[in-house]
Amino acid sequence: MPGMTRARFAAALVTAAVVGGCTTACTAQQAANPDRGVEAPPAMAQVERRSLTSTVVLSGTIVPNPEFLVEAPAAGQVAYTDRSAVGSSVDAGDEIARVDGQSVVSPAPGAIAEMRAADATKVVPRIPIAVVAYRGFGVVVDVPVSEQYRLYEGAVTATVNVTGGPSGVVCQLVPTAPVPYAKEAVGVLCLLPLDAAVASGLETKVGLNTGSRADVLTLPLQAVSGRSGQGRVSRLNPDGSRETITVGLGLTDGVYIEIVSGLEAGDTVAGLPPGVG
Repeated sequence: MPGMTRARFAAALVTAAVVGGCTTACTAQQAANPDRGVEAPPAMAQVERRSLTSTVVLSGTIVPNPEFLVEAPAAGQVAYTDRSAVGSSVDAGDEIARVDGQSVVSPAPGAIAEMRAADATKVVPRIPIAVVAYRGFGVVVDVPVSEQYRLYEGAVTATVNVTGGPSGVVCQLVPTAPVPYAKEAVGVLCLLPLDAAVASGLETKVGLNTGSRADVLTLPLQAVSGRSGQGRVSRLNPDGSRETITVGLGLTDGVYIEIVSGLEAGDTVAGLPPGVG
């Protein structure tokens, strides 16, 4: 090897291997797509403050006259009004019962389809006491298991885009009664405005806003193992060592995740979680 030392020759081989093909450090995606540029994850990430809004986009189906639950607001004895008979028509805000002196109203217009508790029965908070059939159309959304952790305490607001129809329609979320349309154990029902130009069976995309957090500690999602409750990160210490840290996790927007405990603003972690990076 005239003009080239063994060390320079070895370095040239390593450079050629990296440029010309995947080494053992390449990802499966890079190996499957050799024409794409190498997009390595960042070597490190810093804990930073930002605001997060979690929006889960799922498919839904428009159904006519969906049934929703009216729940008790408190523990106590149920006292029904004259609007509580099955078949009675109700408008939004109409009182159908009182529980422990608190008013129980229908959140939307419809007809009483079922009474779930007998008059004078003692109930606990959030127990369904009536089923109301909505006067218009609603959207039934099946939430797959992979997304259920993002519902947190339930969806807050919902916006619907109808395939071949109106988009950006804000719908009213209500507790759903068991319906034959749902394919999964967890379902979401939102009621469309009565004047919505839709038809039964149309497919939709529904954006469920499941929560917001302002000025919280965050990390990129790919730097954390775990997605709900608790996870782990590789913290990079000033002396160059790595330390596996257990962190409390909150809301995620699909790109960043809230760090509830275990780290402070300015802490630096590896770009991939323990066991990966």
